[in-house]
Amino acid sequence: MLKSAANPAEPSPKFPFAERWASLLRSALLWDSVSYFASKIVPGLMGLISVPVFIRLIGLDQYGRFAVAVPILMAVGGASSGWLAQGLLRFHPIASDPVERRLAFDRAVTAATLATVFVTCIALASALAGLRTSLLAALASLAFCLSFVTYTVALAKFQARLQPAMVLRREIVRSAGCFILPVAFILLAGRKQFELLLLGQAFAYEIALLSGPHWFRQGKQDSNPGLHLPEAVPVPSSPASQTIAQLLRFGWAIGLWLLLSQALPVIDRWTIQKFSGYASAGVYASLYEVAIRSFSFLVFPLTQAAHPRIMRAWNEGRLTESYRIIRHSVQSQLVIFVGAFAAVVAGAHPITRIIVGYDDTAAAHLLPVLFVGGFLWQFALLIHKPLEIEQRTGAMLAAMAVIVALNLVACFELVPRFGYAAAAYILVSSACVYIALVLCMTRFGALRNFQPLPEPQWDSCD
Repeated sequence: MLKSAANPAEPSPKFPFAERWASLLRSALLWDSVSYFASKIVPGLMGLISVPVFIRLIGLDQYGRFAVAVPILMAVGGASSGWLAQGLLRFHPIASDPVERRLAFDRAVTAATLATVFVTCIALASALAGLRTSLLAALASLAFCLSFVTYTVALAKFQARLQPAMVLRREIVRSAGCFILPVAFILLAGRKQFELLLLGQAFAYEIALLSGPHWFRQGKQDSNPGLHLPEAVPVPSSPASQTIAQLLRFGWAIGLWLLLSQALPVIDRWTIQKFSGYASAGVYASLYEVAIRSFSFLVFPLTQAAHPRIMRAWNEGRLTESYRIIRHSVQSQLVIFVGAFAAVVAGAHPITRIIVGYDDTAAAHLLPVLFVGGFLWQFALLIHKPLEIEQRTGAMLAAMAVIVALNLVACFELVPRFGYAAAAYILVSSACVYIALVLCMTRFGALRNFQPLPEPQWDSCD
Protein backbone atom coordinates (compact mmCIF):
# COMPACT_ATOMS: atom_id res chain seq x y z
CA MET A 1 0.00 0.00 0.00
CA LEU A 2 1.32 3.40 -0.87
CA LYS A 3 1.83 5.57 2.18
CA SER A 4 1.35 8.99 0.65
CA ALA A 5 0.37 10.63 -2.60
CA ALA A 6 3.56 12.66 -2.84
CA ASN A 7 6.85 12.96 -1.13
CA PRO A 8 7.25 16.47 0.24
CA ALA A 9 10.99 16.03 0.35
CA GLU A 10 11.19 15.74 -3.43
CA PRO A 11 12.83 18.58 -5.30
CA SER A 12 10.65 20.79 -7.43
CA PRO A 13 10.17 19.44 -10.99
CA LYS A 14 10.64 22.97 -12.39
CA PHE A 15 14.39 22.81 -12.98
CA PRO A 16 15.98 25.02 -15.58
CA PHE A 17 16.89 23.01 -18.67
CA ALA A 18 20.66 22.98 -18.05
CA GLU A 19 20.27 22.08 -14.39
CA ARG A 20 17.87 19.28 -15.22
CA TRP A 21 20.29 17.67 -17.66
CA ALA A 22 23.21 18.14 -15.28
CA SER A 23 21.16 16.31 -12.67
CA LEU A 24 20.50 13.53 -15.15
CA LEU A 25 24.20 13.18 -15.92
CA ARG A 26 24.91 12.68 -12.21
CA SER A 27 22.09 10.22 -11.73
CA ALA A 28 22.31 6.48 -11.18
CA LEU A 29 19.83 6.12 -14.07
CA LEU A 30 22.49 7.26 -16.54
CA TRP A 31 25.13 4.86 -15.26
CA ASP A 32 22.68 1.96 -15.20
CA SER A 33 21.83 2.88 -18.80
CA VAL A 34 25.53 2.75 -19.67
CA SER A 35 25.76 -0.73 -18.14
CA TYR A 36 22.72 -1.92 -20.08
CA PHE A 37 24.16 -0.31 -23.21
CA ALA A 38 27.33 -2.32 -22.68
CA SER A 39 25.13 -5.43 -22.42
CA LYS A 40 23.83 -4.65 -25.92
CA ILE A 41 27.18 -4.09 -27.65
CA VAL A 42 28.00 -7.76 -28.19
CA PRO A 43 24.35 -8.74 -28.94
CA GLY A 44 24.10 -5.87 -31.39
CA LEU A 45 27.28 -6.84 -33.21
CA MET A 46 26.36 -10.51 -33.22
CA GLY A 47 22.90 -9.67 -34.50
CA LEU A 48 24.35 -7.67 -37.39
CA ILE A 49 26.84 -10.42 -38.21
CA SER A 50 24.48 -13.36 -37.81
CA VAL A 51 21.87 -12.30 -40.39
CA PRO A 52 24.14 -12.34 -43.47
CA VAL A 53 26.08 -15.37 -42.18
CA PHE A 54 22.89 -17.39 -41.57
CA ILE A 55 21.56 -16.43 -45.01
CA ARG A 56 24.74 -17.65 -46.66
CA LEU A 57 24.80 -20.86 -44.60
CA ILE A 58 21.23 -22.03 -45.19
CA GLY A 59 19.93 -19.84 -48.02
CA LEU A 60 17.17 -17.24 -48.19
CA ASP A 61 14.38 -19.83 -48.31
CA GLN A 62 15.40 -21.61 -45.10
CA TYR A 63 16.22 -18.30 -43.43
CA GLY A 64 12.74 -17.12 -44.35
CA ARG A 65 11.30 -20.15 -42.54
CA PHE A 66 13.48 -19.35 -39.52
CA ALA A 67 12.35 -15.71 -39.66
CA VAL A 68 8.70 -16.78 -39.62
CA ALA A 69 9.14 -19.38 -36.85
CA VAL A 70 11.10 -17.24 -34.36
CA PRO A 71 8.47 -14.48 -33.88
CA ILE A 72 5.79 -17.14 -33.32
CA LEU A 73 7.86 -18.87 -30.65
CA MET A 74 8.81 -15.57 -29.04
CA ALA A 75 5.14 -14.59 -29.01
CA VAL A 76 4.31 -17.81 -27.16
CA GLY A 77 7.25 -17.29 -24.80
CA GLY A 78 6.33 -13.65 -24.26
CA ALA A 79 2.76 -14.51 -23.41
CA SER A 80 3.94 -17.23 -21.02
CA SER A 81 6.63 -15.26 -19.20
CA GLY A 82 5.53 -11.66 -19.73
CA TRP A 83 2.98 -11.60 -16.93
CA LEU A 84 5.60 -12.82 -14.48
CA ALA A 85 8.53 -10.70 -15.69
CA GLN A 86 6.51 -7.47 -15.82
CA GLY A 87 4.78 -8.19 -12.53
CA LEU A 88 8.17 -8.82 -10.96
CA LEU A 89 9.39 -5.41 -12.15
CA ARG A 90 6.21 -3.71 -10.95
CA PHE A 91 5.97 -5.24 -7.46
CA HIS A 92 9.52 -6.19 -6.53
CA PRO A 93 10.06 -5.47 -2.80
CA ILE A 94 11.81 -2.23 -1.92
CA ALA A 95 14.75 -1.93 0.49
CA SER A 96 12.55 -0.97 3.45
CA ASP A 97 10.42 -4.13 3.19
CA PRO A 98 10.97 -6.87 5.79
CA VAL A 99 13.45 -9.60 4.95
CA GLU A 100 10.69 -12.18 5.29
CA ARG A 101 8.65 -10.53 2.55
CA ARG A 102 11.61 -10.31 0.20
CA LEU A 103 12.41 -14.00 0.61
CA ALA A 104 8.74 -14.95 0.26
CA PHE A 105 8.56 -12.91 -2.94
CA ASP A 106 11.60 -14.71 -4.39
CA ARG A 107 10.13 -18.11 -3.58
CA ALA A 108 6.79 -17.15 -5.09
CA VAL A 109 8.53 -16.07 -8.32
CA THR A 110 10.43 -19.37 -8.46
CA ALA A 111 7.23 -21.37 -8.02
CA ALA A 112 5.46 -19.30 -10.66
CA THR A 113 8.37 -19.80 -13.09
CA LEU A 114 8.24 -23.58 -12.72
CA ALA A 115 4.47 -23.59 -13.21
CA THR A 116 4.79 -21.37 -16.29
CA VAL A 117 7.41 -23.63 -17.87
CA PHE A 118 5.24 -26.71 -17.26
CA VAL A 119 2.06 -25.18 -18.72
CA THR A 120 3.93 -23.73 -21.72
CA CYS A 121 5.56 -27.09 -22.45
CA ILE A 122 2.22 -28.93 -22.45
CA ALA A 123 0.41 -26.31 -24.53
CA LEU A 124 3.16 -25.91 -27.13
CA ALA A 125 3.75 -29.66 -27.47
CA SER A 126 0.03 -30.19 -28.06
CA ALA A 127 -0.06 -27.45 -30.70
CA LEU A 128 2.99 -28.81 -32.52
CA ALA A 129 1.54 -32.33 -32.48
CA GLY A 130 -1.72 -31.01 -33.91
CA LEU A 131 0.18 -29.28 -36.71
CA ARG A 132 2.08 -32.53 -37.44
CA THR A 133 5.42 -30.80 -37.12
CA SER A 134 8.51 -32.91 -37.77
CA LEU A 135 10.25 -34.32 -34.71
CA LEU A 136 13.36 -32.14 -35.15
CA ALA A 137 11.29 -28.97 -35.64
CA ALA A 138 9.13 -29.81 -32.61
CA LEU A 139 12.11 -30.47 -30.35
CA ALA A 140 13.92 -27.33 -31.52
CA SER A 141 10.77 -25.20 -31.06
CA LEU A 142 10.13 -26.54 -27.56
CA ALA A 143 13.75 -26.04 -26.53
CA PHE A 144 13.85 -22.47 -27.90
CA CYS A 145 10.56 -21.40 -26.30
CA LEU A 146 11.23 -22.88 -22.86
CA SER A 147 14.78 -21.51 -22.68
CA PHE A 148 13.45 -18.10 -23.74
CA VAL A 149 10.84 -18.18 -20.93
CA THR A 150 13.28 -19.02 -18.14
CA TYR A 151 15.89 -16.57 -19.43
CA THR A 152 13.36 -13.72 -19.61
CA VAL A 153 12.28 -14.19 -15.99
CA ALA A 154 15.90 -14.46 -14.81
CA LEU A 155 16.86 -11.18 -16.48
CA ALA A 156 13.79 -9.47 -15.02
CA LYS A 157 14.98 -10.48 -11.54
CA PHE A 158 18.34 -8.83 -12.03
CA GLN A 159 16.75 -5.78 -13.63
CA ALA A 160 14.31 -5.36 -10.73
CA ARG A 161 17.19 -5.61 -8.24
CA LEU A 162 19.07 -2.88 -10.13
CA GLN A 163 21.90 -5.26 -11.05
CA PRO A 164 22.80 -4.32 -14.64
CA ALA A 165 26.20 -6.03 -14.36
CA MET A 166 24.45 -9.40 -14.00
CA VAL A 167 22.42 -8.65 -17.13
CA LEU A 168 25.60 -7.60 -18.97
CA ARG A 169 27.37 -10.88 -18.23
CA ARG A 170 24.49 -13.07 -19.37
CA GLU A 171 23.69 -11.05 -22.47
CA ILE A 172 27.28 -11.33 -23.67
CA VAL A 173 27.25 -15.10 -23.21
CA ARG A 174 23.82 -15.47 -24.82
CA SER A 175 24.52 -13.34 -27.87
CA ALA A 176 27.86 -15.00 -28.58
CA GLY A 177 26.26 -18.42 -28.16
CA CYS A 178 23.30 -17.51 -30.40
CA PHE A 179 25.78 -16.99 -33.22
CA ILE A 180 28.46 -19.60 -32.53
CA LEU A 181 26.29 -22.60 -31.62
CA PRO A 182 23.89 -22.43 -34.62
CA VAL A 183 26.84 -22.10 -37.01
CA ALA A 184 28.57 -25.04 -35.31
CA PHE A 185 25.42 -27.20 -35.46
CA ILE A 186 24.96 -26.53 -39.19
CA LEU A 187 28.60 -27.20 -40.02
CA LEU A 188 28.74 -30.38 -37.93
CA ALA A 189 25.45 -31.73 -39.27
CA GLY A 190 26.21 -30.68 -42.84
CA ARG A 191 22.53 -29.86 -43.39
CA LYS A 192 20.97 -26.52 -44.33
CA GLN A 193 17.97 -26.60 -41.99
CA PHE A 194 16.49 -23.72 -40.03
CA GLU A 195 15.72 -26.08 -37.15
CA LEU A 196 19.44 -26.23 -36.36
CA LEU A 197 19.47 -22.45 -35.92
CA LEU A 198 16.62 -22.74 -33.41
CA LEU A 199 18.30 -25.55 -31.51
CA GLY A 200 21.62 -23.74 -31.31
CA GLN A 201 20.00 -20.58 -30.00
CA ALA A 202 18.02 -22.58 -27.42
CA PHE A 203 21.28 -23.99 -26.03
CA ALA A 204 22.75 -20.48 -25.97
CA TYR A 205 19.91 -19.18 -23.78
CA GLU A 206 20.40 -22.01 -21.29
CA ILE A 207 24.17 -21.60 -21.15
CA ALA A 208 23.73 -17.87 -20.50
CA LEU A 209 21.14 -18.57 -17.82
CA LEU A 210 23.52 -20.82 -15.91
CA SER A 211 26.63 -18.72 -16.48
CA GLY A 212 28.41 -16.99 -13.64
CA PRO A 213 29.21 -18.37 -10.20
CA HIS A 214 26.40 -19.21 -7.79
CA TRP A 215 23.63 -17.42 -9.73
CA PHE A 216 20.93 -18.97 -7.57
CA ARG A 217 22.59 -17.57 -4.46
CA GLN A 218 23.15 -14.23 -6.15
CA GLY A 219 19.43 -14.08 -6.79
CA LYS A 220 18.92 -13.74 -3.05
CA GLN A 221 20.95 -10.56 -2.82
CA ASP A 222 19.14 -7.33 -2.33
CA SER A 223 19.56 -4.47 -4.76
CA ASN A 224 21.39 -2.40 -2.16
CA PRO A 225 25.18 -2.77 -2.49
CA GLY A 226 26.77 -4.79 0.24
CA LEU A 227 23.49 -6.03 1.69
CA HIS A 228 23.08 -9.82 1.80
CA LEU A 229 20.00 -11.53 3.09
CA PRO A 230 20.43 -14.26 5.69
CA GLU A 231 20.43 -17.83 4.43
CA ALA A 232 17.76 -19.02 6.89
CA VAL A 233 14.91 -16.76 7.85
CA PRO A 234 11.49 -18.09 8.86
CA VAL A 235 9.10 -17.31 6.02
CA PRO A 236 5.34 -17.58 6.46
CA SER A 237 3.65 -19.99 4.04
CA SER A 238 0.67 -17.86 3.00
CA PRO A 239 2.24 -14.91 1.14
CA ALA A 240 3.45 -17.05 -1.82
CA SER A 241 -0.04 -17.65 -3.18
CA GLN A 242 -0.98 -14.04 -2.48
CA THR A 243 2.09 -12.79 -4.32
CA ILE A 244 1.43 -15.02 -7.33
CA ALA A 245 -2.19 -13.84 -7.42
CA GLN A 246 -1.05 -10.21 -7.30
CA LEU A 247 1.45 -10.76 -10.12
CA LEU A 248 -1.18 -12.55 -12.18
CA ARG A 249 -3.82 -9.83 -11.68
CA PHE A 250 -1.37 -7.24 -12.93
CA GLY A 251 0.43 -9.30 -15.53
CA TRP A 252 -2.20 -11.34 -17.39
CA ALA A 253 -3.02 -8.39 -19.64
CA ILE A 254 0.68 -7.67 -20.23
CA GLY A 255 1.24 -11.30 -21.17
CA LEU A 256 -1.48 -11.02 -23.80
CA TRP A 257 -0.09 -7.61 -24.83
CA LEU A 258 3.30 -9.22 -25.45
CA LEU A 259 1.63 -12.03 -27.39
CA LEU A 260 -0.17 -9.53 -29.63
CA SER A 261 2.92 -7.33 -30.05
CA GLN A 262 4.94 -10.36 -31.15
CA ALA A 263 2.10 -11.19 -33.55
CA LEU A 264 2.86 -8.05 -35.57
CA PRO A 265 6.09 -9.39 -37.18
CA VAL A 266 4.38 -12.76 -37.59
CA ILE A 267 1.53 -11.16 -39.55
CA ASP A 268 3.73 -9.21 -41.95
CA ARG A 269 6.20 -12.05 -42.58
CA TRP A 270 3.45 -14.63 -43.01
CA THR A 271 1.59 -12.33 -45.40
CA ILE A 272 4.75 -11.70 -47.44
CA GLN A 273 5.47 -15.42 -47.55
CA LYS A 274 1.89 -16.17 -48.61
CA PHE A 275 1.87 -13.72 -51.52
CA SER A 276 5.57 -13.46 -52.46
CA GLY A 277 7.28 -16.60 -51.16
CA TYR A 278 9.86 -17.40 -48.48
CA ALA A 279 12.70 -15.64 -50.30
CA SER A 280 10.91 -12.26 -50.13
CA ALA A 281 10.02 -12.96 -46.50
CA GLY A 282 13.71 -13.65 -45.88
CA VAL A 283 14.79 -10.34 -47.43
CA TYR A 284 12.23 -8.36 -45.46
CA ALA A 285 13.00 -10.23 -42.23
CA SER A 286 16.75 -9.67 -42.59
CA LEU A 287 16.25 -5.91 -43.07
CA TYR A 288 13.73 -5.86 -40.21
CA GLU A 289 16.09 -7.64 -37.82
CA VAL A 290 19.00 -5.33 -38.56
CA ALA A 291 16.90 -2.14 -38.37
CA ILE A 292 15.05 -3.08 -35.19
CA ARG A 293 18.08 -4.55 -33.44
CA SER A 294 20.29 -1.61 -34.30
CA PHE A 295 17.92 0.91 -32.77
CA SER A 296 17.15 -1.34 -29.79
CA PHE A 297 20.90 -1.56 -29.30
CA LEU A 298 21.00 2.23 -28.89
CA VAL A 299 17.89 3.01 -26.82
CA PHE A 300 16.53 -0.13 -25.16
CA PRO A 301 19.24 0.04 -22.45
CA LEU A 302 17.69 3.35 -21.43
CA THR A 303 14.28 1.70 -21.11
CA GLN A 304 15.78 -1.21 -19.16
CA ALA A 305 17.40 1.15 -16.67
CA ALA A 306 14.38 3.44 -16.39
CA HIS A 307 11.69 0.79 -15.94
CA PRO A 308 12.60 -0.53 -12.46
CA ARG A 309 13.40 2.98 -11.22
CA ILE A 310 10.03 4.28 -12.44
CA MET A 311 8.23 1.49 -10.59
CA ARG A 312 10.36 1.78 -7.46
CA ALA A 313 9.83 5.55 -7.23
CA TRP A 314 6.07 5.06 -7.58
CA ASN A 315 5.97 2.25 -4.99
CA GLU A 316 7.87 4.46 -2.52
CA GLY A 317 5.39 7.30 -3.01
CA ARG A 318 7.74 9.53 -5.06
CA LEU A 319 5.20 10.02 -7.84
CA THR A 320 6.70 13.19 -9.28
CA GLU A 321 10.09 11.48 -9.56
CA SER A 322 8.50 8.51 -11.34
CA TYR A 323 7.06 10.74 -14.07
CA ARG A 324 10.24 12.80 -14.28
CA ILE A 325 12.22 9.67 -15.14
CA ILE A 326 9.76 8.91 -17.94
CA ARG A 327 10.08 12.41 -19.41
CA HIS A 328 13.88 12.41 -19.25
CA SER A 329 13.99 8.98 -20.92
CA VAL A 330 11.68 10.14 -23.71
CA GLN A 331 13.84 13.21 -24.34
CA SER A 332 16.99 11.10 -24.43
CA GLN A 333 15.46 8.69 -26.94
CA LEU A 334 14.59 11.57 -29.27
CA VAL A 335 18.15 12.92 -29.14
CA ILE A 336 19.63 9.48 -29.90
CA PHE A 337 17.20 8.90 -32.77
CA VAL A 338 18.08 12.10 -34.64
CA GLY A 339 21.77 11.24 -34.86
CA ALA A 340 21.25 7.54 -35.57
CA PHE A 341 18.66 8.12 -38.31
CA ALA A 342 21.03 10.40 -40.21
CA ALA A 343 23.68 7.66 -40.14
CA VAL A 344 21.21 5.00 -41.38
CA VAL A 345 20.05 7.18 -44.29
CA ALA A 346 23.65 7.86 -45.32
CA GLY A 347 24.70 4.19 -45.12
CA ALA A 348 21.52 2.47 -46.33
CA HIS A 349 22.96 1.13 -49.62
CA PRO A 350 26.19 -0.43 -48.28
CA ILE A 351 24.37 -1.83 -45.24
CA THR A 352 21.72 -3.46 -47.43
CA ARG A 353 24.37 -4.87 -49.77
CA ILE A 354 26.11 -6.54 -46.83
CA ILE A 355 22.86 -7.97 -45.47
CA VAL A 356 21.30 -9.53 -48.58
CA GLY A 357 24.50 -10.05 -50.59
CA TYR A 358 23.63 -7.87 -53.58
CA ASP A 359 22.67 -4.28 -54.38
CA ASP A 360 18.90 -3.79 -54.04
CA THR A 361 17.69 -0.20 -54.38
CA ALA A 362 14.18 -0.98 -53.11
CA ALA A 363 15.57 -2.70 -50.02
CA ALA A 364 17.96 0.21 -49.38
CA HIS A 365 15.05 2.66 -49.43
CA LEU A 366 13.19 0.43 -47.01
CA LEU A 367 15.88 0.27 -44.33
CA PRO A 368 15.36 3.85 -42.98
CA VAL A 369 11.59 3.26 -42.90
CA LEU A 370 12.05 0.14 -40.76
CA PHE A 371 14.46 2.08 -38.55
CA VAL A 372 11.76 4.72 -37.93
CA GLY A 373 9.34 1.92 -37.07
CA GLY A 374 11.82 0.51 -34.56
CA PHE A 375 12.23 3.91 -32.95
CA LEU A 376 8.48 4.49 -32.67
CA TRP A 377 7.88 1.15 -30.96
CA GLN A 378 10.72 1.78 -28.50
CA PHE A 379 9.21 5.22 -27.94
CA ALA A 380 5.84 3.56 -27.27
CA LEU A 381 7.36 1.44 -24.47
CA LEU A 382 7.99 4.67 -22.53
CA ILE A 383 4.80 6.44 -23.57
CA HIS A 384 2.62 3.70 -22.06
CA LYS A 385 4.51 3.59 -18.74
CA PRO A 386 1.80 5.73 -17.01
CA LEU A 387 -0.69 2.95 -17.75
CA GLU A 388 1.66 0.38 -16.23
CA ILE A 389 2.38 2.27 -13.02
CA GLU A 390 -1.35 2.91 -12.52
CA GLN A 391 -2.03 -0.81 -13.23
CA ARG A 392 -4.24 -0.01 -16.21
CA THR A 393 -2.85 -2.94 -18.16
CA GLY A 394 -6.25 -3.73 -19.65
CA ALA A 395 -6.15 -0.39 -21.49
CA MET A 396 -2.73 -1.29 -22.93
CA LEU A 397 -4.12 -4.61 -24.11
CA ALA A 398 -7.15 -2.98 -25.72
CA ALA A 399 -4.93 -0.54 -27.63
CA MET A 400 -2.68 -3.34 -28.88
CA ALA A 401 -5.69 -5.44 -29.94
CA VAL A 402 -6.85 -2.54 -32.12
CA ILE A 403 -3.37 -2.29 -33.66
CA VAL A 404 -3.20 -6.03 -34.46
CA ALA A 405 -6.61 -5.94 -36.13
CA LEU A 406 -5.65 -2.90 -38.23
CA ASN A 407 -2.28 -4.45 -39.06
CA LEU A 408 -3.88 -7.69 -40.26
CA VAL A 409 -6.34 -5.87 -42.54
CA ALA A 410 -3.63 -3.54 -43.90
CA CYS A 411 -1.21 -6.38 -44.68
CA PHE A 412 -3.81 -8.40 -46.57
CA GLU A 413 -4.90 -5.34 -48.52
CA LEU A 414 -1.54 -3.73 -49.29
CA VAL A 415 1.16 -6.43 -49.40
CA PRO A 416 -0.39 -8.23 -52.44
CA ARG A 417 -0.47 -4.88 -54.29
CA PHE A 418 2.83 -3.28 -53.33
CA GLY A 419 4.99 -6.18 -52.15
CA TYR A 420 7.00 -6.43 -48.95
CA ALA A 421 7.72 -2.68 -48.96
CA ALA A 422 4.15 -2.09 -47.80
CA ALA A 423 4.85 -4.02 -44.57
CA ALA A 424 7.47 -1.46 -43.50
CA TYR A 425 5.05 1.44 -43.86
CA ILE A 426 2.37 -0.55 -42.04
CA LEU A 427 4.85 -1.04 -39.17
CA VAL A 428 5.36 2.73 -38.89
CA SER A 429 1.63 3.47 -39.14
CA SER A 430 0.78 0.87 -36.49
CA ALA A 431 3.24 2.41 -34.04
CA CYS A 432 1.84 5.90 -34.66
CA VAL A 433 -1.72 4.75 -34.02
CA TYR A 434 -0.72 2.92 -30.82
CA ILE A 435 1.14 5.99 -29.51
CA ALA A 436 -1.85 8.21 -30.31
CA LEU A 437 -4.25 5.86 -28.49
CA VAL A 438 -2.02 5.68 -25.41
CA LEU A 439 -1.49 9.44 -25.29
CA CYS A 440 -5.25 9.93 -25.34
CA MET A 441 -5.76 7.33 -22.59
CA THR A 442 -3.12 8.93 -20.36
CA ARG A 443 -3.89 12.55 -21.27
CA PHE A 444 -0.28 12.90 -22.47
CA GLY A 445 0.91 11.81 -19.02
CA ALA A 446 4.40 10.78 -20.19
CA LEU A 447 5.06 14.19 -21.75
CA ARG A 448 3.79 16.66 -19.17
CA ASN A 449 4.75 17.70 -15.66
CA PHE A 450 3.03 15.42 -13.20
CA GLN A 451 0.70 16.83 -10.62
CA PRO A 452 0.19 14.40 -7.71
CA LEU A 453 -3.05 12.45 -7.94
CA PRO A 454 -5.09 10.98 -5.08
CA GLU A 455 -3.53 7.93 -3.51
CA PRO A 456 -4.27 4.78 -5.61
CA GLN A 457 -6.53 2.35 -3.76
CA TRP A 458 -4.95 -1.07 -4.15
CA ASP A 459 -3.63 -3.49 -1.62
CA SER A 460 -0.09 -4.64 -1.65
CA CYS A 461 0.83 -8.18 -0.79
CA ASP A 462 2.17 -8.50 2.74
